[in-house]
Amino acid sequence: MGTHTLGWVAIVVATFSYGSLFVPVKNYDIHDGIVYQWFQCCGILLAGLLQALWRNDWEAPGLSAPGFYVCREGVLSGVFFQLANVLATQAVRTFGMSHYFTTQKVTNLGGAFVVGVFGRHFGLPVEPPSDPLLALMGCLSVLLAMVPLGFTRVEDEDQIDEHSRSFVKFQETRTISPADKKPHLIPPQHSDMGGYLMLDEAVSEPSTPAPTPVFPRREQGGRGGWCKGLAWSLFAGLAFAFIYIPILPWKHRMALENVEFSSFDYFLSISVGLFISSTAYMLLGGAMKKYQGKKLMKSVLRPALITGVLWSVASMAQLYSLAVMPYAVAYCLVCGGEVGVSLLWGIFVFKEAATVHNLTCTMLAFLGVLIGVGLVAASK
Repeated sequence: MGTHTLGWVAIVVATFSYGSLFVPVKNYDIHDGIVYQWFQCCGILLAGLLQALWRNDWEAPGLSAPGFYVCREGVLSGVFFQLANVLATQAVRTFGMSHYFTTQKVTNLGGAFVVGVFGRHFGLPVEPPSDPLLALMGCLSVLLAMVPLGFTRVEDEDQIDEHSRSFVKFQETRTISPADKKPHLIPPQHSDMGGYLMLDEAVSEPSTPAPTPVFPRREQGGRGGWCKGLAWSLFAGLAFAFIYIPILPWKHRMALENVEFSSFDYFLSISVGLFISSTAYMLLGGAMKKYQGKKLMKSVLRPALITGVLWSVASMAQLYSLAVMPYAVAYCLVCGGEVGVSLLWGIFVFKEAATVHNLTCTMLAFLGVLIGVGLVAASK
């Protein structure tokens, strides 16, 4: 199997894994997300260590252990992950879930596109797509596809008409309260460590397992609050776009030093940087909770660890695709494709779009994502 073929396979693996991140914790309350994101990062570090053990050269002389190689660029990528996570949390709290997810895609996809097309002008060793205009049209299509998701409504049992019931009647019936039927429809961002899943205390207090949390929108506090939320969202998207950029100078440095390397050598560094920054965030968050007289709520452990391992598989696959395909193409394909996968989970498995209105919004979003992904793929 050729390198480029493996690149496409890696994109499929990354897309499916990122789009399925919410599945292991779908029916559990993660509370304020501070402990949850740390458990998840433990799973990521575990995956990084297992990969290092598997790939290490145990016959290497002296103190050399190539499997456990850690580079400064990879640690920086891990820090960017956590920074994006914190910014996303603040954005959702001040701007609302649907507004956040739509606006952050502007700087997320836009930032990745600019780096992938014009990165050489900034000294970054990138390979631009063969048709940048087509790639731009694909990114815009994915961005516009986010708009219908902002119009989904909380579903009440009485609102589900007979036509909608016939669409989901082949699936099992389960008891869900009306508030629990708000469609999540939007996946955790592929680099998110629990960020905008963090909830208000009033929503996250129950200790019993609960279906996907509802994301309440806070009072915005006038134009000032709206502008603040918009700024948080745009900065979060930009941080997400910067996550894998450090791999570009790292690859260039390895090539100049005539070192034989693989994109998988980069992952342990990401997991280390992410674990360190995630731990610092948990300690700081715990201290703030203590100062405010609030209890630090612990989330479920095993689903968070499983999600961390699943994220690791997706990240390693994306790292490989970024190494063998143009940066803008590989990044934007995964970023858009993961949304489509999450929409399919929501429609066919979790029945999160049971009304005609929500189903229409969801299908419009999926169609836009599908068109966008196709255009980006064709731009390679």
